[in-house]
Amino acid sequence: MKTREPETIEELCASLLDVWTSALFRLQIRNTGDPRIDGALVCPACGKIHGRCFEAMYPFLHMASATGDDMWVEASIALFDWAEAVVSQPDGSFLNDIDSPWKGTTVFNVIQMVDCLSFHGKVLPGSFVDRLSSRVRKAADFLYGYTGLKDNNINYPVSNALAMYLCGRYFNEKKYFSRAEEFGNIVMDCFTSNGLLFGEGIPRSSRTAKKCPSVDIGYNVEESLPSLARFALLTDNKTLTDVVGKSLYAHLDFMLDDGGWDNSFGTRNFKWTYWGSRTSDGCAAGYLAFGEENPVFVEAAVRNLELMRKCTIGGLLSGGLHYGITGQPVCIHHTFTHSKVLASILDDRLCRGVVVPEKKQPLPRMQKQGIRRYPEIDTFIMTKNSLTATVTGYDWEYMRAGHASGGTLSMLFHEEAGVLLCAGMCEYSIKEKNNQQIPVGSIPHACLSPRLETVLNGRVYSSMYDFSASMEKKDDSVVVHGFLSDIEHVHCNIGYEICYTLQSDGLLIKVSCGSGCFVCPVVYDKTRDIVLETEKSIGIDRGGHNVVFEVEDGGQPYFYNGWDTIFNLVPGFAAVPICLDINGSACCSIHVIEKRQG
Repeated sequence: MKTREPETIEELCASLLDVWTSALFRLQIRNTGDPRIDGALVCPACGKIHGRCFEAMYPFLHMASATGDDMWVEASIALFDWAEAVVSQPDGSFLNDIDSPWKGTTVFNVIQMVDCLSFHGKVLPGSFVDRLSSRVRKAADFLYGYTGLKDNNINYPVSNALAMYLCGRYFNEKKYFSRAEEFGNIVMDCFTSNGLLFGEGIPRSSRTAKKCPSVDIGYNVEESLPSLARFALLTDNKTLTDVVGKSLYAHLDFMLDDGGWDNSFGTRNFKWTYWGSRTSDGCAAGYLAFGEENPVFVEAAVRNLELMRKCTIGGLLSGGLHYGITGQPVCIHHTFTHSKVLASILDDRLCRGVVVPEKKQPLPRMQKQGIRRYPEIDTFIMTKNSLTATVTGYDWEYMRAGHASGGTLSMLFHEEAGVLLCAGMCEYSIKEKNNQQIPVGSIPHACLSPRLETVLNGRVYSSMYDFSASMEKKDDSVVVHGFLSDIEHVHCNIGYEICYTLQSDGLLIKVSCGSGCFVCPVVYDKTRDIVLETEKSIGIDRGGHNVVFEVEDGGQPYFYNGWDTIFNLVPGFAAVPICLDINGSACCSIHVIEKRQG
C-alpha cells in the first residue's frame, strides 16, 4: 500500500478550505454601487453570477471564526445583501438563479444560513443576526408549506427533513419538527436490496422496462446520504442511522481507488464530475460522521478530499482531472458548494483530531474480486487483481442521450495507472443551463463512451443507445446481446454480441457485429505521448505505466474521425479515440504494462 505524508483530517480540510475561500473572496464584486451586483461572486467559466453563490456565506464565516479577520464577516454580509436584492422572493423562498424560477434550492440555502447562525453567530453584529434570523424564519415557513419537494428527486425531501429539523431546533418550533419527521420518513422505502438509495428521477415509484428504479451515485453520496446521516444523528433515530450506515457502505462499491466515484451509468450523469456531482456538497461529511464505527469510511473521505485537491486549479475546484491540461475554465459552483462541507466537517468536529492513515487502506470495490451484478441498475462490476470494470445496460432515461446503456464498458480502472476507459454522456447537451459548462478550446468535445457504431441513411446507430440489450455472466466473463439503435432507442437490423473478460493485466474484448466499428476512447493525460504505434497496437504513456490497445484478431486500429485526442466535460477526461472496423467479428485487448525502472 502507498504511504501518505503525515497529516490530520483537520489539517487537510482546513488547508483546502483556505485555498478555496481565498479564491472565492477574490471573485467577489465590490464597490460598483449596484445592489444587483455588489457582494455576488462572478464565475470566470460561465461569465455570470450563480444564484446560489451566497451559500459561500457559511464557509466565509467559518474563516472569520478561524482567523479573527473581519473581512470574512463583511464578505458574508455582502453576499446576503446581494441575495436579498436579487434572488430573495416575497413568499420567503430564494430563486435558484436570476433567470430560473425554481425555488426548491431554498432548502440548501436554509441549511447553510442556520449553520451560519448556529456555529458563527458570535462573530456577527447583533443587528445582522436579527436580520438573518428573520429571513431564515420566512424561508422556513415557505419550506413548511411548499409541496414541490415531496415528490421530487430524492435529494430534495431528504434535505428538507434536515432543513426543517435545524429550523425547529433553532427557533424551538414544533411544527418544523413535525414536518422534518414527515419528510424523513419518505426515504425509508427508497433503498434497494443492495442498499443503494433510489429516487433521483421522478416519479420515484416508476420502474423501467427492466424494472429498474432511478439511481444516481453522485447525488446519493454527495447530497442525500450526508444530509440523511446528519438528520439521523441529530434526531438520534437509531433505525435510520443503521440504514444510512449500511447504505454508505454499499455505495463504496462505486468508489474507485483514487477517491473518484463511478457514476458512469447514473440517472443524472450529465452532472457527474468524477469526484462527485456539480451542484451538491460532497461525500466526506457523511462518511466521517460514521468514521468511528467503520475506519474504511475515514479512508473513503480522505481519498475523495485528496482527489478534490488534485482537481483544484487556481484555488477553484474544477470539474475533472483534465480540465487544466485541456484549457477548460473552472466554474465556481463546485467550489462554493463543496466549501460548505469542509466548514461543516470542521465545525461539527467530525475529524476529531483523527490522523490520516499513513498507509492507504483497501476499499471494498477492489477487495470484492470476481463479478457482481446489481439488478436494480442492470449493471455488472468486474474486479480482478488491480483492475476493475463496469458494464451497464441501465435503461432509466433522465434526459435524452444521457448515460450510456447497451452493455457499455462504462468504466475501466487500474489501481496504479488510474482511469483507462470512462463513459460520459452519449451526446453532450445542456439540461441545466446554469449548472453545465460550454466546452472551449481546439480539442474536439466528443463522446468518451466505448461503443459499437454505424451510420445508416445518415443516422447514427450505436450499442450505447440500446436500452433493451441483455447481459449475463458466463464463467469469468460478461456477455452482452443487443441491436444497434438510434438515439431514440429504435433498433436497426444489425445485432451484436460483446464479451468482456478481465485478465491478470488487462481486459479482453470480443465483438461480433454485422458491420460498423468499435470506438474505444482510451483516457490519457495529453501532456504525455502516444509511445507505441504499430500495425496492430497503440500504446499510451501513463507515467509509470503504458496502456496498450492491441488488436488480437481483426484489422488495423485507427483514430476515430482522424482525431488523436478528444475531451468531454462529463466527467472531465481527455482520451485517444481508437477505432477498429468490425467485419463480422474482432478481438482486442487493453493491457497495462509497468515500465521498467532504470
